[in-house]
Amino acid sequence: MACKLDLPSRDTALAILFYGGIAGGVVIIQLAGGTSQSLMAYLFGSLATVTHSDLWVALALALVILLVGVGARPLLFAVTSDEEHARAIGLPVRAVNVLIAIMAALTVTLAMRIVGALMVSALMIVPVAAAQQVVRGFTRTMRVSMLLGVVCAVRGLLLTVYVDLPPGGVIVLIAIGFYILGVLAQAGIGRARISHEPKGT
Repeated sequence: MACKLDLPSRDTALAILFYGGIAGGVVIIQLAGGTSQSLMAYLFGSLATVTHSDLWVALALALVILLVGVGARPLLFAVTSDEEHARAIGLPVRAVNVLIAIMAALTVTLAMRIVGALMVSALMIVPVAAAQQVVRGFTRTMRVSMLLGVVCAVRGLLLTVYVDLPPGGVIVLIAIGFYILGVLAQAGIGRARISHEPKGT
């Protein structure tokens, strides 16, 4: 009996292919001789553009995003999972949607200097998609995706300190690598379950 592979949604698959292609392309271009540094820094990030004041601002914004995400977790779950039901039971749906938009704007502002304008959306999509391959539930997915995002960013930045590569492309490629590992792990677990099922069932 063949194992059924849990394929990603169309939006997730398109995002991974699109950003994976961009990330791989910019890394290959840099290895082949590079291109305009100013354009590369804007589109794909550059550690050279990050100042000490940027670092403190980033830490403050990261703390605000973390506190809001953890503190408002029940509201965020209720509105994002079923907005009509949340409105019917009297939750402040409009205020929560505004809060989500503000958090997204802060996240983009926080990450743009490091990973670049084109790569920001990838870091908001790929870690979540990777987390969904190994865990279930809103809270677990939220925790694992945040952990994956931090791990990808730290590993990518450490690598680009020693190797002259664009940090945005490297970070996104690492995140996509985690996603692929999650898909393979899920497929392996599925095959293991099928092999342990009693024959004839």
